[in-house]
Amino acid sequence: MSQPNSNKGKQPSKNWKEILYTEERVLGWAKGEMTLAELDGISGPEMMEMAITGFSMYEQGRYREARVIFEGLCALDPTESYYRTAIGAVFLAQELLDEALEQFDRALKLNDKDSAALVNRGEIRLRKGLLLDAAEDFKRAVDLDPENKDPLSLRARALAAAALETLEKRGLAENVLPKANKGAANKPSSR
Repeated sequence: MSQPNSNKGKQPSKNWKEILYTEERVLGWAKGEMTLAELDGISGPEMMEMAITGFSMYEQGRYREARVIFEGLCALDPTESYYRTAIGAVFLAQELLDEALEQFDRALKLNDKDSAALVNRGEIRLRKGLLLDAAEDFKRAVDLDPENKDPLSLRARALAAAALETLEKRGLAENVLPKANKGAANKPSSR
């Protein structure tokens, strides 16, 4: 006696590629209506796992591997600013300032409230001598954290102080922050 055929009377199961890559879905992806991650059926938790692995590689100084992971994530979901910020951080750690700056700019086009991108871009601008641009990035990052709870805003404040000190040495601080200086001078002391 032979084994019973469990497929008798049932439709054969479809191959997953036939389900995921229908003409309608592929056209939706091509038109930008869905990300490659959505087209490929990659879940949010799977993307998060990849990002955690990439961050771990970054922390270990394994920049090439981290970059590959985050570039892959960018390809899967080009709308997520964090991946661009992460690639920028990798470039910054490698002292590739122009490449890092480009990634932070791209991240901020996707999310203008990405404080990590703002602070890192500000640092690059500060290092390049673009003090006013750096100060603007630091100000925006600090404004995003009015309660001063985010370590990034603390870093932004420290870097802003360094930028201000440099401006003062150049005699430019009065021209840059006249209202802030006047306001502080006119405020009564609380003592």
